[in-house]
Amino acid sequence: MFGTVTKITIKAAAVLAVIAGLATPAFAAKPPSAKQLAQLCGQPPIVQVVENIQPAQITKSQPASFSKKIKAGWRIQGLAELKRAFKANFQWEMVNTSAGSCVRIKAIQVQTGTIQPKIWINPRIRRNSCEYRVTLSHEQQHVQNHNTYIRSFSNDVRRNLASRLRGNGGMVIKAGSDPRAVKDALMQRTLNVLHQINNQHDAVADNKDRHMDTESNYRREYNICR
Repeated sequence: MFGTVTKITIKAAAVLAVIAGLATPAFAAKPPSAKQLAQLCGQPPIVQVVENIQPAQITKSQPASFSKKIKAGWRIQGLAELKRAFKANFQWEMVNTSAGSCVRIKAIQVQTGTIQPKIWINPRIRRNSCEYRVTLSHEQQHVQNHNTYIRSFSNDVRRNLASRLRGNGGMVIKAGSDPRAVKDALMQRTLNVLHQINNQHDAVADNKDRHMDTESNYRREYNICR
């Protein structure tokens, strides 16, 4: 099989970090009722999204996937290494009453594009040659597909994460209970939603990449310099 370029997509797991301790809001003269406590726990968290669009780094280090592609019969001209992942940082709020405690996600910060894309060009290709420029342009288009993914994922999270977590970002537990297991469950619930959103936009980017990495497109690019 002939192939001039290909792409590696690495999906990293979300990283969890608790960025604040417990906070107890002030209530009026008396502690909140069970209904008020439930309403507090049902509030959606504040969502902040930090998106990082980074230019690709041209690297001379051969990607680890190179040997696998060669064994599969590919002629590798270039590779773009892209990591489509997110990090989620959680801020917690806990309200304690004699009747029970509310443990909820007060705020969540989602970061995307934290890992810089890398482009590797086969060193046998003479720098600044037509073949080099065509290969680099192809790999840069993969990076553009990746950047579009970052923007679309980030916008989706900004618009929809809070509403999707409404009623699911907190939990009322017995007074004096250890909140750690509840925190783990709430974080996992939130991550499941984020992974669903991520997978939707990742699939769109993958589809664009597959349309680029076809024999007919490889042949077209190959003939540009002939």
